[in-house]
Amino acid sequence: MINDYVREPQSGKEPEHLVIYFHGYGSSGALMSQYVGDLLGPMLPEAKLRFPDAPVQMGWDNHSWFELRDVIDDAEIPEMHRIVSARASAAAKDMNDYIDRVIKEEGISEDRVIIAGFSQGGTMAFYTGLMRDTPVAGVFALSGGALDHIPAIKSKPPVALVAGELEKQDYSGAPHAEKSRAFLAGEGFTVSCDIVPHQRHETSPRAMQLLADFTRKVASGPKPSVAQDQDNKSPKPPRRTGNSGPKLH
Repeated sequence: MINDYVREPQSGKEPEHLVIYFHGYGSSGALMSQYVGDLLGPMLPEAKLRFPDAPVQMGWDNHSWFELRDVIDDAEIPEMHRIVSARASAAAKDMNDYIDRVIKEEGISEDRVIIAGFSQGGTMAFYTGLMRDTPVAGVFALSGGALDHIPAIKSKPPVALVAGELEKQDYSGAPHAEKSRAFLAGEGFTVSCDIVPHQRHETSPRAMQLLADFTRKVASGPKPSVAQDQDNKSPKPPRRTGNSGPKLH
């Protein structure tokens, strides 16, 4: 069972949207609830926010979505992308089970749900959202890596890619975000790419404003599409809902 932390809408009303935000490597849902919740809550007062803990325990309150320590320092970029893609793909199934459970608990439709995340959490938000059998309203990946190596696209929700201008690395920085935008555009996605001036590898107020704007845009428009089957080009049938600052990395 995935543990998470909840921030109720600051409007005091029933939520219009649900944002599920995945933390970065070595962080926690509790920390994101405090930091991102305090930033995003006033910008998006009509939304309920949920911040899950990643399942891999690294310390007292440090978590990871999948093991990364063996590749984070010395792997070549192509090899790192390959390894991260395989591990994120495997982890995405469990996270989609979690999202199915949350959607049922909240009584909210998928076209009002945004999956978002930062760094390793941005990678997980991307893989989880695009490997769902039925699409959510949108996916927001802030400084996520290995986005152009996803092995099996099942859904095509709108995607927002964000990175800092001062993030120059090809793994998760501005160059990778721009390459990923081109990859997704070629796959028929509605995709945006924002490079935030003067920003490093961080969760900034500007990035959270972009998340708030993206949420309002995609969760109020037409329902996102389901990717066509590569063999017969016909839509896949929908899956039933299951029953089931601070440190920012």
